[in-house]
Amino acid sequence: MKRKINVLGKVCRIIVSALTVLTIIGASFALIGGIVLTVLPQDSVQADVSAKETVSVYGAWVDNLPDGTVDMINEEIKKGALNFRVNNSAVNGVSQGTDGLSLDLEQTLSHFTLRRAGLAILAGTVLTGCLIYILIMLGNFMKKLEVCDSPFSDGVVKAMTNFAISLIPYAILKSPVSRFTQSILTTGNVNINFSLDLTTVVSALVIILFIIIFRYGAKLQRESDETL
Repeated sequence: MKRKINVLGKVCRIIVSALTVLTIIGASFALIGGIVLTVLPQDSVQADVSAKETVSVYGAWVDNLPDGTVDMINEEIKKGALNFRVNNSAVNGVSQGTDGLSLDLEQTLSHFTLRRAGLAILAGTVLTGCLIYILIMLGNFMKKLEVCDSPFSDGVVKAMTNFAISLIPYAILKSPVSRFTQSILTTGNVNINFSLDLTTVVSALVIILFIIIFRYGAKLQRESDETL
C-alpha cells in the first residue's frame, strides 16, 4: 500500500511540475504582452464590433407619406444633419416598400483598442498567478505523498491543508477579474462584481473534509505507535 501511494505521488508530482512550468511560461509571455499593449499609443489600433438589423414599421400613415419624404430623410442622414436611434441603435437608412417602412439599424457593441486588450491580459495574469500558486501547493502535496511512510503523517496533512488554503485567493478573485475583463473589452468601463466561485469553494470544503479525516487518522496512528 505504501509503495502504491509513493508511486502515485511521484507520477502526480511530475505531471503537476510540468503543468506548473508551462503555466509560468505562458503567464510570463502574457504579462510581457499585456504590458507592451498597455504602453502602446491608444490610437495605434482600434476596431469597432457592431451588429446590424432591419426593423419594419407598419401603419396607415406610412402610405400617406408625401412623395420624396424617404429620399429626403436618407439624404439628411448621410449629411449627418439627422440622427435618431431605436433601442440604442443608430438608424443608417430608411426604405419604403409594400410592407411599410424598413429602418436599417446599426449598434456598436464594443470599441476595441490595444490598451483595453493589454489591461484585460494583465487582469488575466492575476488569475493565472493564483493558479500557479495552487499548482505549487498541489506539487508539494504530491511530493509529501511520494516520500511518506503513511498518508496519515503530519507532513501529508499539513501539505493538504496548504493546498486547500491556496484555493481561497482563486475563489475570491475569479468573479471580479472575469467581470473586469469582460467590461474593459466591451465597454471600456471598469465594472467589478465580487462573488465567490462556488465550484472552487465546494472543492476547498471537500478537501477540508479529507483533512479532518486524515488528521483523525494521523492521531490514531500516533496513539498506535505510542502503544507499541
